[in-house]
Amino acid sequence: MKTALVLCLIAAFGYGVGAVLQALGARHAGACEKIGIKAMVKQPMFLLGMVADFGSWVISRFALHTLPLFAVQTILAGSLAVTVVLAGIVLGAELRRPDRLAIVATVIGLIIVGISAGSDEAKDVTHLLKLCILAGIPLIVVAAFFALKLNKAVILAVLAGVAFTSSALSARTIRVKGESIGEIFTEPMLWAMLMYAVIALAIHAGALMRGEVGPVTAAMWATEVLVAVIIGAVALDDHMRPGWALPATLGIAMTLVATVVLARSPAQDLELRVQPIKALAGDPAE
Repeated sequence: MKTALVLCLIAAFGYGVGAVLQALGARHAGACEKIGIKAMVKQPMFLLGMVADFGSWVISRFALHTLPLFAVQTILAGSLAVTVVLAGIVLGAELRRPDRLAIVATVIGLIIVGISAGSDEAKDVTHLLKLCILAGIPLIVVAAFFALKLNKAVILAVLAGVAFTSSALSARTIRVKGESIGEIFTEPMLWAMLMYAVIALAIHAGALMRGEVGPVTAAMWATEVLVAVIIGAVALDDHMRPGWALPATLGIAMTLVATVVLARSPAQDLELRVQPIKALAGDPAE
């Protein structure tokens, strides 16, 4: 369990860095009057952010079999605190008093969640749940298509959060002990995990192109935590340590509120980061 907690914290740091880099790349693509995923993937900072996100995603998958889904997703939501702290240290962004309090609340909340989480091995899930996971893939794609047509960034962010949690849920169902390489690669849940991750990244990128990083990120992480709590309780038999149900609930609530505060912090203002991006990209205007 201790190893899983450390992995989650490392992944949260990586997500915090990746969120800033991806948002910068997306915004620079928009400044160049280029729209779409193809334009963004040509931005070095966006690609670095994708790499950081991917590495964090891989690391966090290893924690899912010894920590409850709600604990993993809540700890990963702490990446917003990392983003704001890095903005203050590296970019000289000013942190408000509410930001500092939210960072402290995030740390306290995550400590409570980490302590309260049970450490049993993940239990096998039903075939019905696996079918529901697979059926959710086209549903999210269709919903994202309509959200794109409506140009609704927050709806896209919510869908990205659902897709990211669905990827984690898919990873939770995979069993590799005693299986050959061929059997692993024919496991439907492995492909569901990967497909959800790709879909989530694409939807998140679309949301960043259409809205401010703060509301988008807050909506995405809040959705991830809430969906993880609901699915964990209803379908995965996730549990907390005896006597820790109330503290864990308070820890999750503290993290969610702090997430919203940090997502809307001025330290998330991408205008503070335009100049470094232009310099790295060799902007002719410099």
